[in-house]
Amino acid sequence: MDRDHRPERADPGLLVDGWLGTEQLPGYRAGAVVVKLDDLPAVDPDHLYVDVMLLGDDGACLDHHSGTCAALGHRSEPEDRLRFVRVVAELVRHVGLDRRGLAPIGQALRLIRERGVEAAGLSIAAQLIDKFCDEDVIVASLMQALELSLGRDEAPRRMRHVVRRLARESGFGELDDDGTFPASHSADDAARQRLNAQVLYVVRTVSKGHARHYLREMTDCTLIPTPDLLGV
Repeated sequence: MDRDHRPERADPGLLVDGWLGTEQLPGYRAGAVVVKLDDLPAVDPDHLYVDVMLLGDDGACLDHHSGTCAALGHRSEPEDRLRFVRVVAELVRHVGLDRRGLAPIGQALRLIRERGVEAAGLSIAAQLIDKFCDEDVIVASLMQALELSLGRDEAPRRMRHVVRRLARESGFGELDDDGTFPASHSADDAARQRLNAQVLYVVRTVSKGHARHYLREMTDCTLIPTPDLLGV
């Protein structure tokens, strides 16, 4: 990590999901995470430089990871640069749920800087995140992937079958995901709470390190934010 180039603050007017920067040096914000590319020839004359920031509610930088991005040379296409920052930001979107900041995903980020966002590298990076991050991060990441793959309405319906099968195979008690919710909850809120309970059940039953693989097998979904899944 090169602390000499550490950004101290993001633009407070841009603290919503979306694109930042320029076409040649793009950035993307996903939740509390910002991923931005830079051109620092004094650091590396052949490759671009990437900054990953974890922001607080006021836009201040709480934690930071940066370094040369071997996967993107100076002659890389703008589309590849846009794809890189979007996919990385979505992959680590939920890391702020871990009180240790970006420390648990350092190895995954270094891998992505070397290999880029092709499917095989992303899969390994996701495994590293699952191994080292807190349970809340894994649950939120899997929920996001299921909703992107299946849709918010279909995801909890599909997961109901997965959870019931897992309960039978594991011998653990079944999850009661048919409960009612307060009238103040919208249908969308109720569906998300149901999905949260279902994913949490899987994570705690098969372990957070194996949950992504198990759900991939059971749902036939990729469960990582690939460029195709994100439409970039």
